[in-house]
Amino acid sequence: MVGAPAWAQDTTTPEQPASGLEDIVVTAQKRAQGLAEVPISIAVVSGDELRRAGVNRVEDLYNIAPSLSFSPAQSSSGAGLRLRGVGSAAFGSATEPSVSTIVDGIVSGPGGSALVDLFDVERIEVLRGPQGTLFGKNSSAGAVNIVSRAPTDMFTTSADLRYAGRLGELRAEAAVSGPITDDWRARLSGFVLTQGKGQIHNPVKNNDENKRDRTGVRFRTDYRSGGTTIDAILQYEEQDNACCRTSFYGLDPRAYGALTRLYLLPALAQYGVVPGPDNRVSLADGPLNEHTSTFQGTLTIAQELGGGYVLRAITGYRRWKELDTIDVDGVNVNVGNDPRQQRDLKLFSGELQLISPENRPLRWVLGAYYYQHTLDTNTITAGGAGTILGQSSTQGIGETRTKNVAVFADGTLTVVPKVEVFAGLRGLHETLAVDNYRSGNYFAFTPGTFQGSISTDDTNWVGRAGIRFAPTGRQSVYLSVSRGYKGKAIDNNTGNVFFLNPARAVLNPETVLSYELGTRTSWFANRLKLNATLFLSKFQNYQASSFDNVTSSQILRNAGKLRSRGVEADFAAIPWQGFSLSGGLAYVDAIYEEYLGAPCTSVQNALKTCPATGQNLSGRKLSNNPDWQFNLRGQQGFPIGGGAELYVRGDYSWRSSVIYGGDLNPATYQPAWGIAGFRVGTTIDNGRLDISGFVENAFDKSYALRIYDSPGFTGAYSAFFGPARTWGIELRSRL
Repeated sequence: MVGAPAWAQDTTTPEQPASGLEDIVVTAQKRAQGLAEVPISIAVVSGDELRRAGVNRVEDLYNIAPSLSFSPAQSSSGAGLRLRGVGSAAFGSATEPSVSTIVDGIVSGPGGSALVDLFDVERIEVLRGPQGTLFGKNSSAGAVNIVSRAPTDMFTTSADLRYAGRLGELRAEAAVSGPITDDWRARLSGFVLTQGKGQIHNPVKNNDENKRDRTGVRFRTDYRSGGTTIDAILQYEEQDNACCRTSFYGLDPRAYGALTRLYLLPALAQYGVVPGPDNRVSLADGPLNEHTSTFQGTLTIAQELGGGYVLRAITGYRRWKELDTIDVDGVNVNVGNDPRQQRDLKLFSGELQLISPENRPLRWVLGAYYYQHTLDTNTITAGGAGTILGQSSTQGIGETRTKNVAVFADGTLTVVPKVEVFAGLRGLHETLAVDNYRSGNYFAFTPGTFQGSISTDDTNWVGRAGIRFAPTGRQSVYLSVSRGYKGKAIDNNTGNVFFLNPARAVLNPETVLSYELGTRTSWFANRLKLNATLFLSKFQNYQASSFDNVTSSQILRNAGKLRSRGVEADFAAIPWQGFSLSGGLAYVDAIYEEYLGAPCTSVQNALKTCPATGQNLSGRKLSNNPDWQFNLRGQQGFPIGGGAELYVRGDYSWRSSVIYGGDLNPATYQPAWGIAGFRVGTTIDNGRLDISGFVENAFDKSYALRIYDSPGFTGAYSAFFGPARTWGIELRSRL
């Protein structure tokens, strides 16, 4: 999207046209630029727009950013984002996402570390297509750049209080900001969220599940003296969630296994549960808890040099810890009641940039980058001899170590007035090492004690080049080509492949060659902005994750070739004074051009129609990739005098049908769905106080964000559902 329409300061007379849209400033090219100047497909969402849309988590961005999708999981470590149909959501600790999430200049790292709450956010930039030239680590499909609010020159305070009735949700957020001395500013912000009810009811335990309790605080301060700027950020967030439980979505008698017949079908009958798209009932009798904590410290020092050059250093440390315990089988028998997973991610990165002056024909940035993380894991599956098969537990202990060093250069040259060429190149070297230990005799694993180590490394490159033509300050068109890269991965989650076949466990790096033709336009005295991008991306060795019915686990494999093409369009408009309208559209046609040896579906395995080498998905659509997505947002204000205004707002987002299963099982089909939200409110004292009532998913549409094979119960399918209808009130104050 172009960004939320907003009124600029209105100094017009009745004879003059209304003010236009604000110009959006982004940092996608390592310097502050107007959105129209940047030859990248970007959807920009302001913090105020996030609040009005009821989006306060990274997981919910799919509602307002076309071509972005989210894949949930029972543990946040298995969840992930997708852009243009491409992404990686895998439980293994030695694979990373294709969509990189950057929080205040620091890559968040693998797994659930990226799933942060969005509080006191200035803006989010969704950068579509390969971004590795300027955005560090593993962004072959794109990047989500989260930018928090900076301290202010004037003393300000803000407070938000939101109550949502369906979940008994109370969310409070507050910030205070201002100068401490002439050169020193600071900002302190925080939030707390609690939910008294859940999205799913469990009659076995007689309680609600899938509810969240979260808190977070951020301190940001900056100091400016002469040509020196120091910006420091400390942030801590904690989550204690009764999440994330699935419910049964479907059954296929052709593929029923013994456990399905013996335990699942009787449990469904006992509680009168009918699997389907409206089933929000869980039958699990085991625990459900996920606790995470995230700390990040960021220090940015910039020094102005002679002649307008700037030297900037960005250093960051991030630690993410996760402990989750879940009844993975989802029924009231002990097939696997107490899988426990602990993860401890420690991440450090440093970047040094030399930035040229703005007012030169050639503007450039040179840089060096260092990144390392260690991810320690400790998992116990089953947990005791009380299981129905009488087995004990299996424990796995592992450590993953990743290092990435790179140098890069990127520049833009004005060759003649109105014509620019741009190019960038990044050379990198990455090492990956995994140590794993596993011991026990849980039935899903080969019994015994195993220990092994695998290490690998790679030297590679990414880059971009293109041309931009801007006939006027409000119209431009660009053509670009870029090469993206995602480092090697190691499959340390499937059966014994890691221990007995190390060569098979190492996946090749994922690379992509992407082409874009885009326009940035502004019309009618800047009251209409329309951006559009045509794209074509060709992936090699795409790291595909899918459920293997033989081992009842997620596996990683290199799909040979993948093609994604389509169009993205974003607009914002002020048709008349007081009314704003914005939205976005994405058409994504993504297929496997070559994918041999893919996992077979449960039905293929049951009917013995699966080839010994796996199924051939060449020419088939990617999973979790709707062809069409769009969203619209409109708001009309009605001034009532004395600095007060009434307003009404509507939101609508829609996605076409999709198959979620990585094996493209038709049983994981989700029909097209759309959700609407409405808000009515009033602002007082020129916007200092805002009181509103809202309803989200107003027509209570039930839709799944992921459907997959139920672990252990062959022929059954489980789903994660999107939020049901909720209503509430919100109070916001700004002073």
